[in-house]
Order: sequence, then structure tokens, then C-alpha cells
Amino acid sequence: MKSILFFLLALTLTPVAAQPLGSDVEGLLVYAREHNPELAAMRYEAEAATQRVNPAGALPDPVLRTELMDITNQGTNRAASLLPAQVGSTRYTLMQNLPWFGKRDLKREAAEAGADQAQGRTAASWADLAAQIKSAYAQ
Repeated sequence: MKSILFFLLALTLTPVAAQPLGSDVEGLLVYAREHNPELAAMRYEAEAATQRVNPAGALPDPVLRTELMDITNQGTNRAASLLPAQVGSTRYTLMQNLPWFGKRDLKREAAEAGADQAQGRTAASWADLAAQIKSAYAQ
């Protein structure tokens, strides 16, 4: 226990050799990769495009439809109503659209291609930014 406390005390007392930001090009590149807002936005867009791949191949949402017929209750002594038990007749329909064979796979592949494009745009943007930083540092 004493050795751990001694190590922590020694660690806090040693001066940290912090280099200024522009001292080397690698530090500038790391800083730019972490703090550039355009690059961060492109990374988030690429991540979002990657997350859209699996839902692209899913089935469309099912549809539940309720049809109320003779809601005016004509010919009876009851008033008009929208409650299913108090109308002439009620029909419930559940529908599920099924795409033709291969359509879901094509949508998934298109989403994968979009994700690859977004990642490529991010890499190209980083390459341009890194080239600008390196050329500015060289001058």
C-alpha cells in the first residue's frame, strides 16, 4: 500500500514535459484529427451511413387498418358513434408488403455502397487537410 502511495506521489510531483502545439508536425496532425469540425462532421456522417445498412434490407412496416361501417347507425335508435362495438360493422385488416425477390438485398447493397462512399469522402477530406497542414508546417 505504501509503495502505491509513493508511486502516486512521485507521479504528481514530476513535471510534465508538455510540448507546445506547433513543435512538430505529428502533434499538429493529431490535434487536427481530433478538433477539426468539418472532419468530425464527415466522420459522423460516415458512421450514420454505416448504421443505415442493416435497416435498409428490412421488411417495410406492417399496416393495421380498421374500417368502421355505418357509423351513423341509421335505422336504429342509437346515435352516431366511433366505438367499434356501437357501429354497424367493423373490419380489421393487417397488411404486410413483401418486396420482390432480391429487392431487399439490392437496397442493402446500395446502403453499403453509400457507407463506403461516405468513408471515402472522410478519408479524402483527411488527406487534403493533412496535406495542407504538412505544407504549411514546411513553410
